[in-house]
Amino acid sequence: VQDVRIGKFMELVIEKSERDIDVLVREMCEKLLANTVIEDYRYEIEEVVVQ
Repeated sequence: VQDVRIGKFMELVIEKSERDIDVLVREMCEKLLANTVIEDYRYEIEEVVVQ
C-alpha cells in the first residue's frame, strides 16, 4: 500500500455577509467542524452566482 486517505467532505452554502469569509470559515472549522487536536483541515471558497 503506497497511500491511504480517510477523510470527510463537507459542502456549506453561506449567505453573503459583511464579515470576512475566510475568518468566518476558519472559525467554523476550528470551533465546530474539525477536531483540531487530531485532525487537519483545509477549505476552498467558491462563489455561487444565482441566475
